[in-house]
Amino acid sequence: MKTRRGRRPSLAPREVVLGLDHLERRVSLIGVGAAFILAIVTVVEWAKNVKTTTTVNLLKNNTCPTGYHAAKVSAKSVCQETIASTASAWEVRLLFIVVVALCILYFTVRRKRAGVACFAIFLGFGPVYGAGLLFVLLGSWLILRAYRLQKYGEAGFASSNRVAKERGQAKREGRQAKTSSSANAKDTTTKALTAPAASKRYTPKKPPRRRR
Repeated sequence: MKTRRGRRPSLAPREVVLGLDHLERRVSLIGVGAAFILAIVTVVEWAKNVKTTTTVNLLKNNTCPTGYHAAKVSAKSVCQETIASTASAWEVRLLFIVVVALCILYFTVRRKRAGVACFAIFLGFGPVYGAGLLFVLLGSWLILRAYRLQKYGEAGFASSNRVAKERGQAKREGRQAKTSSSANAKDTTTKALTAPAASKRYTPKKPPRRRR
């Protein structure tokens, strides 16, 4: 019967894995700026009352569905429908972008990796159209760096690959691999968080006052 493998301990301290370093914080702030720019673009489109065009293929009998008109896109016959978005649709989109952008900003300032990654991906799958890919990549990048920190003790692509190669070589040679800089920081953080020993000094109680 096969024994189940135990979970490998993280090579980086919990504070490092769940937090944000300077590079990640800077990139997250750029993502927040991009979200607010997207909100400004939404306001401009709302003011201009930009219309939305939906394109579908022709039906089997070469006709268009009800409400669509025939058009040619890149020398191909298709059916298109142009709809002017209502004010409520712009309001919902603008409110969604601003609220989620503020959440990302809050977690970036607090250096909370999980919050930034989750809300970035959430914004990416929202009504932001093609710009959503940027925020999905941001959240995925933060999650990937956290995974590398746990497994290799390094967040960078080159540094984590170097640690993986050193581990493989050390395993083949039958020796212990060198500890990464993030793993060394784990011991320092653990020592810093250790509570000080209780003082052995004893202060005797004051004798009770005598009544006159």
